[in-house]
Amino acid sequence: MSQFNESLEHLKNNVQMSQSLKIRSFYELCEEFDKEPIILRLSGNIKNGFTRSNYLITFTNRGILISKKRNLQNLLDIGYVAGLGPYLYYLLSDKVKLDDIKLKDSVLHNGFSSLNLTNELSYLNYKEIVKLVFYHGVETTVTNMLGSAVNDNFLKIYTQKDSYNFIVSAKKNGDYKKIFYWLKTSLPITIYPK
Repeated sequence: MSQFNESLEHLKNNVQMSQSLKIRSFYELCEEFDKEPIILRLSGNIKNGFTRSNYLITFTNRGILISKKRNLQNLLDIGYVAGLGPYLYYLLSDKVKLDDIKLKDSVLHNGFSSLNLTNELSYLNYKEIVKLVFYHGVETTVTNMLGSAVNDNFLKIYTQKDSYNFIVSAKKNGDYKKIFYWLKTSLPITIYPK
């Protein structure tokens, strides 16, 4: 077992620490071992007139990797895709063992992941981000006899040069409150609710 994994296991087993303290300690551990693990992943799209371009939004301890999905991946990617990265999930949950984590799926290598992506790739360091906003898409509410549901939420990333406006599907990413909680709790940057 590597020294990083031993330290991670020690951190997980420390019952005296709260979740937020474990997350902060996890970031310190990643810096110490020069690792850039995947913290959180969302699926989003950008509307371009009548078409939509689909993206994978991968949050790490140092920045955000925005990568356009290939058409084949987009067709096969019909289910729920959002979630915590493997190391953070291991740290906060008893459902996964450290041996189950595949290194290639849990850490960015040289700023890029091993996912099936196109060449359209952006990496934003948190230092470049001026504001990160995630808000509830009440304008996309659909109401029927059974009640109402929000179809989409919105993630806006503002940098000094550009802005990125993603539509984040509730079907692929889950409930707004849960996503906002994990964005707020697990990322080293302030998330604004609008």
